[in-house]
Amino acid sequence: MNCYLVNCFAGFFALDENFDLLDYELFPRDQLKEKWQKAQSEDLTVEEKNLLKNMSTKCELILTENYKNPHKYKNLRIASKFKLETPNKGGEYLRSKLVELLIQNKFIESPADLGKILHQLAIKITEERLKKASEAEDLFLIQAIRTFEEIEESESKLMEHLREWYSLYFPELEQIKDHGIYVDLVAQYGNRESIINFGNHVKELDFNDIVGADIDNSDLNIIREFAKSIKALQYSKKSMNYYIDSKMYQLAPNLSDLLGSSLGAKIIAHAGGINRLSLLPSSTVQIMGAEKALFRHLKTGDKPPKHGLIYQHPEVRGSSWWIRGKIARALAAKICLAVRKDVFSGDYDPSIKEEFNQKIELIKKEHPFPKRTIKHSKKKFKKKKKDKYNFRKDYYYW
Repeated sequence: MNCYLVNCFAGFFALDENFDLLDYELFPRDQLKEKWQKAQSEDLTVEEKNLLKNMSTKCELILTENYKNPHKYKNLRIASKFKLETPNKGGEYLRSKLVELLIQNKFIESPADLGKILHQLAIKITEERLKKASEAEDLFLIQAIRTFEEIEESESKLMEHLREWYSLYFPELEQIKDHGIYVDLVAQYGNRESIINFGNHVKELDFNDIVGADIDNSDLNIIREFAKSIKALQYSKKSMNYYIDSKMYQLAPNLSDLLGSSLGAKIIAHAGGINRLSLLPSSTVQIMGAEKALFRHLKTGDKPPKHGLIYQHPEVRGSSWWIRGKIARALAAKICLAVRKDVFSGDYDPSIKEEFNQKIELIKKEHPFPKRTIKHSKKKFKKKKKDKYNFRKDYYYW
């Protein structure tokens, strides 16, 4: 006799060829979430093992409906009687008669009771999955790199305002191009006489002719406080950069070695996580960040983009224009290899970067100059207008 072994959130059921209930093993009501999750995983539950033991003497062939690996049943004595068939008729019958079977076996009292149980079970499973998802390390990395980009953009704008503001009082200090030194001098001294006499990095500068306007101490104090706030922002930027470096070397050492911590973190953030990035093809990674240009190509027929975020890599940005697309394609392939190595093995492989460098040298050697293209003049032919009638004009009848 052939039998069906099917399961649901409440437990396991054994049905015969005529879909009559042979046996069943139900989960305890207070352990539904744990038992259901274990039943969906690769492990065999106690209830499933007990039911299989009882079915071994009654059934010649057991048709089971699940997504487990068949090797999980090889250690059982009745492994030869198993046949995976998903979905099967027994499972379809169980799903159509589930409420009646659960009421009959006193698992629930009414259909409304079933709705409450399913609602509570769904909430518990969702809460657990959300908790596991929020514990992913790449989410902290994504938030860190996004914060770093915001700080970098804000610092640039604030430094522009500080230089314009302070140059009204001391325009000669514009000789200092380094933002960090400039902010330190303004925040520490404020007064231009103190900067000239005691400030570092200003001894070699020329301050003979001072053309700035004299201002009150209240104006100077507010500029100095503004400079101190920018200095604190720069400190936050440095600490954030150090955190991203350490997190990338911990989470994705191969990707960090190939791209650098900052660019690698940006690509992970754009993909939505390192696991999602590991599943993407190299063609998608190559143009990631150039979605607008891609959609414009699909809509208007313009040239497709050759690179997206990976243009920030020095080997792509600094290469000649006629080989930039080839280098971007080679880099995208190595990015996919590095990410999959980080996700699925976690082992550091320095040969990935070495092979990429060798590929670059080969591309530069094979394409030292751009290819000469010959533009052929295309004759434009006017399309003949179709006749209103399908027959020749000679055969018109009036």
